[in-house]
Amino acid sequence: MIRRRTTLWIGGATTVALAAGGVIAATPALAATVKQVAVSQAGYSASGLKVGSVVVDGDLDPGASCRILQGTTAVVPACTLADAGTVWGDHVYTVDFSGLATLGEDYVLEVDGTASPRFAIRDNVWSGYLDEMTAFYRLQRSGVATADVYPDGYSSIAPSAKIFHGPGHLDDAASEDGTVHYDLTGGWYDAGDYGIYGGNQWVGGNIAISYLRYGDTPAVAFDNDANGVPDLVDEARFGSEYLLRMWDAFDGAFWDVKGSGGFQHPDKHTDGIVGTKDDRRISGYGVGGSAKAAGTLAATARAVDKALADGAIPSADVAEWQAFSAQARTGAEGFYTYADAHRTDPLGGYSTTRGGIDNSLLFAEVELHLLTGDTSYRDAAESTIAATDFTILSNTNYWDLAPLSMAELYPVATPTAQGQIHAYLEKQLDYFLSSTDDTPYGVMNQFKNFGVNEPHVSYVADALRYYELFGDERALRAVQRGLYWVFGNNPWGTSWVSGVGEKSVKFLHTRLDEDAQNQAGTGVVVPGALVSGPNARDPLDVRSASPWYVDRPVWQDSGQQWRYNEYSVSIEAGLFSALFGLTAVGDAPWSGGTAPAALNVTSPRIGDEVTGDVTVFAESDLGSPALGPNWSPMTVAGGVATGVFNVDSAAPFTNARVDVRGTQTDGAQVYSSTHYTVAPPLPTPQSPLLYDGFGKDGLFGVQGYTWANWYNNHAGVGSVTNTTIDGRTVGRFFQNPATAASQAKFQPWHHAADASGYRYLSVTMRSPSPNLRLRIEVSDADSNHRVTGNAPIAVSNTWNTYSFDLAAFPGLDRSQAKIVFWLQQTADTDGELFVDDVSFTNQATGTAPTLTAISHTGGPLTADDDVTVQATYTDADGQAPHKVELVLDGVVHDMAPVDPSDTVVTDGAVYAVTSRWVKGVHSYSVRTTDTTSAVVTSATTTGILVQ
Repeated sequence: MIRRRTTLWIGGATTVALAAGGVIAATPALAATVKQVAVSQAGYSASGLKVGSVVVDGDLDPGASCRILQGTTAVVPACTLADAGTVWGDHVYTVDFSGLATLGEDYVLEVDGTASPRFAIRDNVWSGYLDEMTAFYRLQRSGVATADVYPDGYSSIAPSAKIFHGPGHLDDAASEDGTVHYDLTGGWYDAGDYGIYGGNQWVGGNIAISYLRYGDTPAVAFDNDANGVPDLVDEARFGSEYLLRMWDAFDGAFWDVKGSGGFQHPDKHTDGIVGTKDDRRISGYGVGGSAKAAGTLAATARAVDKALADGAIPSADVAEWQAFSAQARTGAEGFYTYADAHRTDPLGGYSTTRGGIDNSLLFAEVELHLLTGDTSYRDAAESTIAATDFTILSNTNYWDLAPLSMAELYPVATPTAQGQIHAYLEKQLDYFLSSTDDTPYGVMNQFKNFGVNEPHVSYVADALRYYELFGDERALRAVQRGLYWVFGNNPWGTSWVSGVGEKSVKFLHTRLDEDAQNQAGTGVVVPGALVSGPNARDPLDVRSASPWYVDRPVWQDSGQQWRYNEYSVSIEAGLFSALFGLTAVGDAPWSGGTAPAALNVTSPRIGDEVTGDVTVFAESDLGSPALGPNWSPMTVAGGVATGVFNVDSAAPFTNARVDVRGTQTDGAQVYSSTHYTVAPPLPTPQSPLLYDGFGKDGLFGVQGYTWANWYNNHAGVGSVTNTTIDGRTVGRFFQNPATAASQAKFQPWHHAADASGYRYLSVTMRSPSPNLRLRIEVSDADSNHRVTGNAPIAVSNTWNTYSFDLAAFPGLDRSQAKIVFWLQQTADTDGELFVDDVSFTNQATGTAPTLTAISHTGGPLTADDDVTVQATYTDADGQAPHKVELVLDGVVHDMAPVDPSDTVVTDGAVYAVTSRWVKGVHSYSVRTTDTTSAVVTSATTTGILVQ
């Protein structure tokens, strides 16, 4: 659990926070400010766990007040602040007020005068959000006028009126070549882009399974549209009807229907008339979709059969529902037979990457066995389970259907398979419990360049099913903590569930919001929609805080907003299951069981930039410590385990995670994770910074986007495509002008590069168009510069590298460099420009600097001692260093001049950094560059023991 000791770097100094109840070694210069008092804005169940978090920029005064108010009345005059240490750069305290069980509204947690958003305490708080869960899927329906399937007042949280739309894509879909039409209307739009993907068709099964598992609870079997049928069954059927149309069209093959178009309602994307040129076409064949369709149809048939058996279908409609159940069964068996016979076919998008087609078929086999009683399906499923080695620390979603499938099969599995399932799911729970204990927020410590909420709630739903099967109260406690994270108990104090709470996400990434690109837009409410949430870093700022989140509108970030504010049918699925499950669980006990043992990863820390060989340090008394992903044994000395990984092959600014594992005496495994960012190379002539190589490489290119034709001045059109020319991966910039005055503007979206230390913008390109002229602009937040000069330049039809001197523009802040290409033709003719790469570069001049007199604090050292490393930088040419860096165990730290006024480096200037080093044996080197010569690196100093 990485919060046991946290190192916070502030400039050249650090402070060290100890575990809960400890102290911080260095006292802040200013009084601490409470930045956030965070709670579950969804509220709490009367008998449930109740926790909140206090985020502070330093140490709270020991006399800081803490109380709980209802309105203006202090119902808890004093509460206990538990010190959770420094987490993600802030000091965090937690408040457990589980003893407060009085039902009511308008509660707030107040600490030192700062109040949380309001919350409620209800008998079962989760039952109040079930209608939002089904509302979400209703509002994602394709082919219907959503107002018609969403009666007024359907959910307690109303959607924004402007998201309702007419029937969309009634002309879905044409064949790949556009010559044949298939009736593929209906289904759910996957996300805000209106695509419908085979790999996510398992979510209909998830809805049906929620009814099968929890439908005997009256609050679950609601019928808010008053058609006499439980809404869960209605929704499962709606999704399954789309699958049956796919079956009728292709006899078992499954195809995607991809989204397209701008921020408009779906009924405006096409004309809805079959056979016109705007009909969407099928693409992305995948047998994984066939297998998932089989599982969903089987689960839906089971749900319909249960509703019929329970008398939950109006008598006048029984025969029709019976016929539908039979159709669903036939379709399930047919899709399964097809997928089983085509195992080597492409899996398709949103595929089960954890186990391939066997994993997708496992879902189908389990649901078909439960539907039909045919033991051959069970035998096939149990064979897959027996062959599943627990090396995959995964969760239920489109990428892995094994945990859900195993939980479904367990009650009817053979004794041998039950033992295997229990062992597998128990290991998954161990991983979930120990990973969510890395921080006091109860979140899976798995941050990357897409929001953490999707994997997080997927684990939450799996943990709840484990509790239902095996009664482990630790799982139920972790489920509650995990949900509080998404409902607002996080460092941003944001509820990532649309419409839930005073401070819920507003700017959802969805084309249902037609004002998304309007700066006056205020966002939308899609009731219950869970967005993806925090990323490892801001996708627009590679050096942002880590982890990172801002509720930012599309107009500010049109290219990347989906990474943190997108919702989808699969992101929603774990939350959906958990809320229905907790409604059925009711007031079950949750406080029992023993928490996993501590496993404290002390270095590197999230946000650290690393280079070369990186040493991971972990403090623990656990046995057999190992470093993921291959679980290589770590070396243990003095209670500290160390292991090494290398990042030389990783691209600059890559964000990644590394896991550590240990084993308790009872055999249970404990996990902890840490994150890092690959440091960019120091700017030298030998290490250009590739911005875009047009082959999914470079700072911008690695994101997978092409440049955009942002604007056309004086009419005309432009486009950019990535292609291959002369054996090179290139960007093809094309302009079709209206006149010789037409200008086409091309940008890499809103992306900015940190080109600090680089002097030149270098572009390798050629143009076969003699009339083409190019202007390149580089801007920062405040200024814009034409680096090609006042007049556009001609570009040769042979490959050449053109370098533009950014030093000619002293007002340019190269740390925020944005690039724009303008194309213009000298006549009304089309123009093409092929760009092989865009880089920031330096040229070699002068002599290299030297580093001498390198030293560190001597004597026996402990983790509470300040350690200073210093070095003398000398440059005979008088060039100041771009940076002087300490590389400590692979982690890069900036060194600062001891005397900032000493700017003469010909006779040497001393640089130093002071910090506290974690327990273990350390090594370090110092490196620098003057940007016009190669990196200079000192010899490595090794064997420095910190106890």
